[in-house]
Amino acid sequence: MVSACGRCVLVFNGEIYNQHALRSELEAEGHHFRSSSDTEVLLELLARQGEAALLRLRGMYAFCLWDRQHRSALMARDPYGIKPLYLWHGPEGDLLFASEVRALLASGLIEQRLDSQALAGFLETGSVPEPLTLVAGVRSLPPGHSGTWQNGHWTQRRQWRPNYAPVSVGLPVPEGDAAQRTRQALENSVQAHLISDVPVGLFLSGGLDSGALLALAPPALTTLSIGFEQQGFDESPRAAQLAQYFGARHVPLQLDAAAAAELLPGFLAAIDQPSVDGFNTYCVSALARAEGLKVVLSGLGGDELFGGYPSFRAIPRLLRLHRALGPGRSSVARLLSRRRTHRARRLAAYLSGPGNVEAAHRCQRGLFAQDEVRLLLQHWQIDTPAHVFAPPPADLDVLPAGACPTLADQIAWLESSRYMGPQLLRDSDTYSMAHGLELRLPLVDAQLLGELSTIPALQRLAPGKGLLQRAVPELLQAVSLERKRGFAFPFQSWFEQTGSPLRPGQGTLVLPSTPADMDLRPWARRWALIVLRYWLSRHLGLVLG
Repeated sequence: MVSACGRCVLVFNGEIYNQHALRSELEAEGHHFRSSSDTEVLLELLARQGEAALLRLRGMYAFCLWDRQHRSALMARDPYGIKPLYLWHGPEGDLLFASEVRALLASGLIEQRLDSQALAGFLETGSVPEPLTLVAGVRSLPPGHSGTWQNGHWTQRRQWRPNYAPVSVGLPVPEGDAAQRTRQALENSVQAHLISDVPVGLFLSGGLDSGALLALAPPALTTLSIGFEQQGFDESPRAAQLAQYFGARHVPLQLDAAAAAELLPGFLAAIDQPSVDGFNTYCVSALARAEGLKVVLSGLGGDELFGGYPSFRAIPRLLRLHRALGPGRSSVARLLSRRRTHRARRLAAYLSGPGNVEAAHRCQRGLFAQDEVRLLLQHWQIDTPAHVFAPPPADLDVLPAGACPTLADQIAWLESSRYMGPQLLRDSDTYSMAHGLELRLPLVDAQLLGELSTIPALQRLAPGKGLLQRAVPELLQAVSLERKRGFAFPFQSWFEQTGSPLRPGQGTLVLPSTPADMDLRPWARRWALIVLRYWLSRHLGLVLG
């Protein structure tokens, strides 16, 4: 879109949720809008205020603003990185950008060369860490960052940094006030994310997060869920019960291995950067599209916001173990490393290291331990220069001590920046957009975090998401509280039944060769290697094993 003055051109992907308030402000300043689009609102705001406009936006976005007069480009990505933006800098100062790595590869201007550091990161975590990609030279603009290109020179800045510190550190908020404050903030976020000129649906897992969105949204939403024949994974009865209680039109999708196999070719074709996750989002997005929906809400982000993950309990235990073992850690680590099981190898790597919260998070969330990654890369004859195991740049996800006053806050940010961002958000955007579906995340919202961070971590991240339960008490009137499962897939049982993930019958899914003593019993390890092999073969012409 071209600005009214003709000077600026905007390429924009996303949604600005506070567009109406910004539109009214611009109209008061004399601007006459030509459309009802949030693109025009963003364009005119940027044309008038430049980068200062970024902190005024509530939404998900990735954009490039081209200034014809100065011949400069301004790019930016929303605070959490819900929308992707990939960059490639050419040797002559040229710049390519796109919302998919595959689009950049399709330009024919980029060498199809593997980034071994990104590969090591994928093997360690199950996703490609920010800002890397599996293609050498292609990087993502980090979440909450902006960048300027002019005359072949690129400069990059951080625009948003979360702050978990409440106004009065250590002073609890009266429980009634905390619940009321939380409910009001949630209601505001849900209302903002419902702005649309088409019907809006909801991915309903049967858990507290998506259930809270349903409770706070207007009635008569269309809700969608996935069910399985394996009862340990099936939350569809709870989802149906929630939908009935709150008056929603509920559409379930029942999946077994054969039904999932029908969806697998489309999923594989949609992969932009592989991860150990994402198939669930692809399947439920296909259901939403079949129902005619174009916009859907998801409860993703609630575990990071309200302390729902097991890591909030497991990481403190790991830290205590590291301290308690003292000088004996190295001996214990050596004993564990001989056991060759996936859990023992990750714990051995943790006990051999510094024992900080980042290392404990890698141990808790990790896929392959670092020594296992080395063995895999050597087995595949992939060069491993010294920088391969270097940590990500410190300014990407390490916050000042004052911004994370408690251990629980540190865990919340690590879950947001190292798990949710490069895996859940990336997959959610990729596989919903594969069906032309706009996925909105009311619980992944910088303004919401700012409002809730006024509540100390002891209350905000209380076990069992106690704060969310008190803020939305009607949830427990609808269904009883059960252990969280979410949109989990029974891959392990499918592997055990068939010997392959989903029996695609096309010969495209092959487990690469691995060292003889590599523990591949967990389905996540096998699935990650299978998807990785497929992606590297298809997009880089590289065959593993």
